[in-house]
Amino acid sequence: MLIDIARLIIRLKAYWIAIRGLREFISDYPFDEIALKALKGRDAVYPFGELASYGAAVLGSSIYEKGYPRFKTLDNSLILLPPAFTPRRLEKMAELLREPTFMDVNLEGELGGFKVSMPIVVGSMGSTSIASRFSLDIARAAAKAGIVFGIGENVATVRGYSRRYTRGHPSFKERVMAYLTNVNKYGGLIIQQSVEDAYDELWNRVYSDRDIEPYIDEGLIGFEIKIGQGAKPGLGGVIKIPREEAIRLKAKYHFEFDPEKVRDKFVTRYSVPGTYTEDILRGMIRFMRTAYPRARIWIKLGPYRDVDRVISIAHEEGAHAVVIDGKEGGTGMAPSVALKHLGYPTIVGLKKIRDARRLGIKDLSLLIAGRLYNGSHVVKAIALGASGVYMARPFLIAAMVKGEEGVVNYIEALREEIQMLISALGKYDIKDLGDEDVAALDKDVAEMFGIRYVYSSTF
Repeated sequence: MLIDIARLIIRLKAYWIAIRGLREFISDYPFDEIALKALKGRDAVYPFGELASYGAAVLGSSIYEKGYPRFKTLDNSLILLPPAFTPRRLEKMAELLREPTFMDVNLEGELGGFKVSMPIVVGSMGSTSIASRFSLDIARAAAKAGIVFGIGENVATVRGYSRRYTRGHPSFKERVMAYLTNVNKYGGLIIQQSVEDAYDELWNRVYSDRDIEPYIDEGLIGFEIKIGQGAKPGLGGVIKIPREEAIRLKAKYHFEFDPEKVRDKFVTRYSVPGTYTEDILRGMIRFMRTAYPRARIWIKLGPYRDVDRVISIAHEEGAHAVVIDGKEGGTGMAPSVALKHLGYPTIVGLKKIRDARRLGIKDLSLLIAGRLYNGSHVVKAIALGASGVYMARPFLIAAMVKGEEGVVNYIEALREEIQMLISALGKYDIKDLGDEDVAALDKDVAEMFGIRYVYSSTF
């Protein structure tokens, strides 16, 4: 008996040594990823635990893996360079007849056909639960701040155009009027239309809506063509919705299974990404200019390899703005594999904008998006050629913390950061930012943008 026990102990020790050695040999193997797929099947494609959390979280691509950056960002690759000699400060002093402060920095300008208090846009957020719940707080705060506000795809179709389809979730028109009725002298509203929204002729309804028409006459309305987003370029929308809602929407969206024939509490709803060619995009812009002559035309892009062609077509056909969303952009509906492996980082999108400027495209607003949230991001982006910065998650988080007041506070803090940094660079108008104000901490990034490398012996 004792011999048998001894043999068992020896055998267990041998197994332990073997297992430990195996674990050390393949310690970086993704056991958890494979196990999650084995447990949850297709639901494991998305970065969620419980199904009910779909659309209720603020997610996005991680820039770190095992504690190290996966790619280069505006934070770890670019730095601002203040000068000792500031002749423009002297000019400002002569204008004001006093020493200028950072509060004298002008951030006003034109962005995508709108007059704005500063070049920040609340990116178009759609019909997900989290975006819907905080939409009115963000709309009111953005309007009062004089910045552009976007309404994403599927809102009218899923939440209702003028009356609420779902309890606790504002209708499309509630979002629209929450913004427009609080606008003063600055701002603008951009509205996306998905393939499914087009079935209901959303843009036609907006353009002929008597309540909205006065604001169209004032030049406060724009329509945004969505050709993708940073988190899942080339893919359509996916969301878990209650079965009753799925039954109502089944004629407009794709469902793998008939919602009326399943017993699940939540059903997966799919929307298509839309199909574009150069001719389709040209035709769409021309149609919009004819059908909606008083509306601004914006184009929202994911991190695509042919972004340069989209920018060229937008410029040639008279669009007002193009937004490039880098892969750090966030959404609760992006597959994990897309967040990691589809598209390029935001800093590359900024290089695409710089390339367009070098080709002589000056009168088209070009905006950058994707994990941008503080004043340094705005100043660096504009110094390198962007017209403005497009953000979404920061406004959601601010609203989650303190409602409308939280969004107002966040915008005010962002404004002060931008003004402080521009003042430190010896300038007093955001339009005066340029190459001399920014340098690279990385040789490849310096070469990519054609700017100074701070560790060079010739710096």
